[in-house]
Amino acid sequence: MLNLLVNAIESLAKVGYECRELRLATSRGRGGVVVAVRDTGAGLGAELDQVFNAFYTTKPDGLGMGLSIARSIIEAHGGRIWAEVNAPRGATIQFLLPVSPKRYSSVLEKQDVVESRPQSS
Repeated sequence: MLNLLVNAIESLAKVGYECRELRLATSRGRGGVVVAVRDTGAGLGAELDQVFNAFYTTKPDGLGMGLSIARSIIEAHGGRIWAEVNAPRGATIQFLLPVSPKRYSSVLEKQDVVESRPQSS
Protein backbone atom coordinates (compact mmCIF):
# COMPACT_ATOMS: atom_id res chain seq x y z
CA MET A 1 0.00 0.00 0.00
CA LEU A 2 2.76 2.40 0.94
CA ASN A 3 4.57 1.77 -2.35
CA LEU A 4 1.42 2.55 -4.34
CA LEU A 5 0.95 5.84 -2.49
CA VAL A 6 4.60 6.85 -2.85
CA ASN A 7 4.48 6.09 -6.60
CA ALA A 8 1.36 8.23 -6.96
CA ILE A 9 2.89 11.13 -5.03
CA GLU A 10 6.07 10.98 -7.11
CA SER A 11 4.00 10.98 -10.28
CA LEU A 12 2.05 14.03 -9.08
CA ALA A 13 5.31 15.93 -8.61
CA LYS A 14 5.74 15.86 -12.41
CA VAL A 15 2.58 17.92 -13.09
CA GLY A 16 1.49 21.42 -12.12
CA TYR A 17 0.20 22.02 -8.62
CA GLU A 18 -3.30 22.94 -9.83
CA CYS A 19 -3.64 19.55 -11.59
CA ARG A 20 -2.70 17.33 -8.65
CA GLU A 21 -5.23 14.91 -7.24
CA LEU A 22 -4.74 11.69 -5.31
CA ARG A 23 -7.63 9.45 -4.30
CA LEU A 24 -7.66 6.34 -2.20
CA ALA A 25 -10.86 4.31 -2.34
CA THR A 26 -12.11 0.98 -1.08
CA SER A 27 -15.12 -1.00 -2.21
CA ARG A 28 -16.57 -4.46 -2.26
CA GLY A 29 -15.59 -6.46 -5.29
CA ARG A 30 -16.42 -9.94 -6.46
CA GLY A 31 -15.48 -12.09 -3.51
CA GLY A 32 -13.31 -9.52 -1.85
CA VAL A 33 -12.29 -5.98 -1.11
CA VAL A 34 -10.94 -3.67 -3.80
CA VAL A 35 -8.47 -0.92 -2.97
CA ALA A 36 -7.79 1.75 -5.60
CA VAL A 37 -5.06 4.39 -5.68
CA ARG A 38 -5.85 6.97 -8.34
CA ASP A 39 -3.74 9.96 -9.31
CA THR A 40 -3.69 12.68 -11.94
CA GLY A 41 0.08 12.55 -12.31
CA ALA A 42 2.28 11.82 -15.30
CA GLY A 43 0.61 8.46 -15.96
CA LEU A 44 1.88 5.14 -17.24
CA GLY A 45 1.37 5.39 -21.00
CA ALA A 46 2.60 2.53 -23.16
CA GLU A 47 4.26 0.73 -20.24
CA LEU A 48 0.93 -0.39 -18.78
CA ASP A 49 1.57 -4.07 -19.51
CA GLN A 50 5.08 -3.98 -18.02
CA VAL A 51 4.71 -2.05 -14.74
CA PHE A 52 4.43 -5.19 -12.58
CA ASN A 53 7.51 -6.87 -14.10
CA ALA A 54 10.59 -7.10 -11.88
CA PHE A 55 13.27 -4.50 -12.69
CA TYR A 56 11.00 -2.46 -14.96
CA THR A 57 10.93 1.20 -13.97
CA THR A 58 9.93 4.55 -15.44
CA LYS A 59 12.02 6.45 -12.88
CA PRO A 60 15.62 7.49 -13.54
CA ASP A 61 16.66 6.29 -10.07
CA GLY A 62 14.10 3.50 -9.67
CA LEU A 63 14.90 -0.16 -9.01
CA GLY A 64 11.76 -1.57 -10.59
CA MET A 65 10.94 -3.73 -7.60
CA GLY A 66 8.06 -1.96 -5.81
CA LEU A 67 5.12 -3.00 -7.98
CA SER A 68 6.60 -6.44 -8.57
CA ILE A 69 6.84 -7.02 -4.81
CA ALA A 70 3.31 -5.63 -4.32
CA ARG A 71 2.02 -8.08 -6.94
CA SER A 72 3.82 -11.00 -5.24
CA ILE A 73 2.34 -10.13 -1.82
CA ILE A 74 -1.18 -9.65 -3.17
CA GLU A 75 -1.08 -12.86 -5.23
CA ALA A 76 0.29 -14.79 -2.23
CA HIS A 77 -2.93 -13.80 -0.42
CA GLY A 78 -5.13 -14.97 -3.29
CA GLY A 79 -5.64 -11.53 -4.79
CA ARG A 80 -4.80 -9.73 -8.00
CA ILE A 81 -3.50 -6.29 -8.97
CA TRP A 82 -3.94 -4.28 -12.14
CA ALA A 83 -3.27 -0.84 -13.61
CA GLU A 84 -5.41 1.48 -15.70
CA VAL A 85 -4.68 4.72 -17.53
CA ASN A 86 -6.82 7.71 -16.51
CA ALA A 87 -8.11 10.31 -18.94
CA PRO A 88 -6.83 12.92 -19.49
CA ARG A 89 -3.78 11.85 -17.47
CA GLY A 90 -2.68 9.80 -14.49
CA ALA A 91 -3.12 6.21 -13.48
CA THR A 92 -5.14 3.99 -11.19
CA ILE A 93 -3.61 0.97 -9.52
CA GLN A 94 -6.17 -1.37 -8.00
CA PHE A 95 -5.95 -4.61 -6.13
CA LEU A 96 -8.51 -7.11 -4.93
CA LEU A 97 -8.01 -9.25 -1.86
CA PRO A 98 -10.46 -12.07 -1.17
CA VAL A 99 -12.49 -12.07 2.02
CA SER A 100 -13.34 -15.40 3.53
CA PRO A 101 -16.83 -15.18 5.09
CA LYS A 102 -15.93 -17.89 7.61
CA ARG A 103 -12.73 -16.14 8.66
CA TYR A 104 -14.44 -12.74 8.82
CA SER A 105 -17.36 -14.00 10.92
CA SER A 106 -15.02 -15.61 13.45
CA VAL A 107 -13.24 -12.28 13.93
CA LEU A 108 -16.58 -10.57 14.52
CA GLU A 109 -17.64 -13.25 16.99
CA LYS A 110 -14.43 -12.83 18.98
CA GLN A 111 -14.91 -9.06 18.98
CA ASP A 112 -18.51 -9.45 20.21
CA VAL A 113 -17.33 -11.73 23.04
CA VAL A 114 -14.71 -9.25 24.16
CA GLU A 115 -17.15 -6.33 24.01
CA SER A 116 -19.88 -8.19 25.92
CA ARG A 117 -17.73 -9.09 28.94
CA PRO A 118 -18.82 -7.45 32.18
CA GLN A 119 -16.69 -4.55 33.33
CA SER A 120 -14.62 -5.24 36.44
CA SER A 121 -14.81 -2.71 39.26
